[in-house]
Amino acid sequence: MMDDVRLGRYQEYIARHGLTEQQVLDQVDESFGRPLLIVAAGSVIAGFGNDTSDLDLHTVVEEDVASLLPLMSYPNGARIDGVLCGADRLMDRHREMSASTWPPREVRPGDIWAKRKAIDAITRYGLGLPLFGTDDWIAWQQCLEAEADAWISDWYAVEAHRMRAAAQALRAHKPLVAGVRAGDALLAALDRHAASRGESYFKGKWLGEKLERLGDARALADYARAVSPPLSAREVPRYIERVDDTLHSYLGDVDTGSWRWSLQPAVGTSWESFGEQHLVSRWGLRAAVVSAGSGVAEPRTWTYRLSEEWDPDVEALFCEDMLWLGVQQVGRPSGSSE
Repeated sequence: MMDDVRLGRYQEYIARHGLTEQQVLDQVDESFGRPLLIVAAGSVIAGFGNDTSDLDLHTVVEEDVASLLPLMSYPNGARIDGVLCGADRLMDRHREMSASTWPPREVRPGDIWAKRKAIDAITRYGLGLPLFGTDDWIAWQQCLEAEADAWISDWYAVEAHRMRAAAQALRAHKPLVAGVRAGDALLAALDRHAASRGESYFKGKWLGEKLERLGDARALADYARAVSPPLSAREVPRYIERVDDTLHSYLGDVDTGSWRWSLQPAVGTSWESFGEQHLVSRWGLRAAVVSAGSGVAEPRTWTYRLSEEWDPDVEALFCEDMLWLGVQQVGRPSGSSE
């Protein structure tokens, strides 16, 4: 068991509920095989829990698990959520994470959500407190802990740049939305900043508490700005400029030379031809008309260097929520949009 602050938080939690360490381990379901590794995780171990918080027990078992739904128990009034994962499935996920890059070389709608979910799931094991494990699995957990910081840093770097690009595209079309996206960019940059200083728990809702715990007054002031976007359109340009200046101080070390914007039809978007015009619609709830000679007259993927201006029609469809914005990595500059 690790002799660090996480151990103290765990012991304080079980003592508050009058539990022994063995009583906690007894909550682990062994229907899918004997445990190979048990890790305590969640807000309690991260230090953000309160009197009603639950303790998450993430357990690796020998057999594949039919469901990933937590198995809840309430010993002495404590809430313990048990999450089981088969060893083979977890190792496959780890190999995929270790072998891939972020941003990836190819990106599709849905990939961002899937990546976030994968990081959240696997870092619970690496950033939590091991309560039990075989020698091999304890060594794996320590290796995973060392890798987690890089995954989290890459994730937030991409999200900060992606939200910044969305804000720039939206500012002339939907300025109030642009302000919100600029704030989102700053929040992602601050989450990366906090993780680089040891606050790696992958839950954005605790960002303010993380910065307070770090005693980072400057970052807290930037956090206040990020969660307070403009309430009028005339304030947006100045707000975005201030956010851009701040982002440089948090993201200056990120090498984006091989990154490209990838704009693709969002799920549910379709094109219909009507002579010299085309109707672009999404789920039948919103629509836009483009000319047959427009660069967006047909569905495809549009890629741009980060410094390159988007085709006005591409930007307009993006602002109507019909194009999805992703980030991909290329081996060498393409020289122009596709």
